[in-house]
Amino acid sequence: MKVDFKHFSPILITCLFLTPGIAVADKFDDAVNEYIKGYKECTEANTLRTTNLAGAKRKFDVYLKQLDRAKSIDPSILNTTQRDMDSNLRYCERVEINIKRAEATPILEKGFTYCDTAKESLRTGDVPTAQSNMEEYKRYRDDAMIITDSIMEVFALASKVRACSRVEEKLAEAMKEENALVEKINAAILGYQSVISQCETAKTTISSPKFSLDQLDDVNAIMNESAKAKKTARQNTEAFTLMQEQPNRPQSQELQKLVDTAAQCEGQTSEYIRTATKNKRALEKDITDGVATLKASQDACENARKLSNRFVADADVAKAESAYKDSATLKSKVTADSKLIATVKQYPNWSSSKQFSKLMNSTETCQRETAAGIKKEKAAFAQQQKDAKLKAARDAELEKERQRLADEQARKEAEDAKRLAEKKKAEEEARRRAEEEARRAAALDDVPDDVDLEDDEFGDFGDEKESSGGWTDLVK
Repeated sequence: MKVDFKHFSPILITCLFLTPGIAVADKFDDAVNEYIKGYKECTEANTLRTTNLAGAKRKFDVYLKQLDRAKSIDPSILNTTQRDMDSNLRYCERVEINIKRAEATPILEKGFTYCDTAKESLRTGDVPTAQSNMEEYKRYRDDAMIITDSIMEVFALASKVRACSRVEEKLAEAMKEENALVEKINAAILGYQSVISQCETAKTTISSPKFSLDQLDDVNAIMNESAKAKKTARQNTEAFTLMQEQPNRPQSQELQKLVDTAAQCEGQTSEYIRTATKNKRALEKDITDGVATLKASQDACENARKLSNRFVADADVAKAESAYKDSATLKSKVTADSKLIATVKQYPNWSSSKQFSKLMNSTETCQRETAAGIKKEKAAFAQQQKDAKLKAARDAELEKERQRLADEQARKEAEDAKRLAEKKKAEEEARRRAEEEARRAAALDDVPDDVDLEDDEFGDFGDEKESSGGWTDLVK
């Protein structure tokens, strides 16, 4: 609504303008008066601060309430120098700061004790304890700072806070090393967990009622892997050094427990393995002895096989049969050992069992073939002997016939020689008589011709030519 001041008198108008100023002045005084009521509580709080901090805080809370009331009456009291309001307000601000410092300082001082412990733990290398105490220090420090950060204006407190900050920095560096060490100790822990896991598997297998010596190699393989895992874990020497130097560490305690558990498992499993190995070696020795016997049997059989390739005398047959008998005797010694045969059948996958079975098969094959060979060669030898006798008989007959023919031939030759000799003798005799007659004829040249012999009886002897020899030549 618009007011028209033309209808008001000057005096009335002056009064209208002065009335608000009077009201404002009364309002300011009321606010100051209200504040002064609280100011008394402020001064009392300051007095109680060193002896009764809780009472001082209660007094100061009353002051703050009165200040709020005073501000609600006239906020200008916060920005005036009238009635010493500015100095009063500054005084109570210092009282508030002092009260908060008084409240915060014990908290910070308690934090310093943790800081000192952290520093000492850090000096001895106990980083986890140092870290734990440093966390407590920072919690108390932050709580004190929440109350008031003006404590940093106190030189002694600020110096100690800065010193703790340096401890915190050193702790941060140490934590890097600590983390690396923790990684190593955790690696050792994981390694020993693997050791125990594998060892327990081996122990469960070998201690089971269903355990077979066939599984011994598998158990040993598992324990070898466990030993490798243990060796790898033990390579983290820093972890085990830390475990010895700081046995109260949770990681150290955990690692030590794992080491003890692994050692216990290894001891028990090793005992099982020793017993099983002893039993296996005894059985393997029996099999190995059987293998040696079979080898000797096979050698004897091979010798019999060679000897039976061809029989040329009864001694050859005897030698082959003797070697075969030796082979059979050795093999029967093995086959008669029921325990040995049962062991080989129970553990066919052992290398010694495989060798045993291989030799048994090869020996049986050799004996079967050699027996057949000996039989065949004996039959062939018997036939040879029979054929030899027949041949000898035939040869005797042939020799007899040959001798007869030779005798006949000799007889004939003798007769022919006799006849020839007689013939030659006759011829010689005839020649002798002829020569004799020729000599007589030569001696009878004057004898007259035979009246009974005609000249033409001897034919034409070449009368037309001269005779070169005459009769004598004719006779010759």
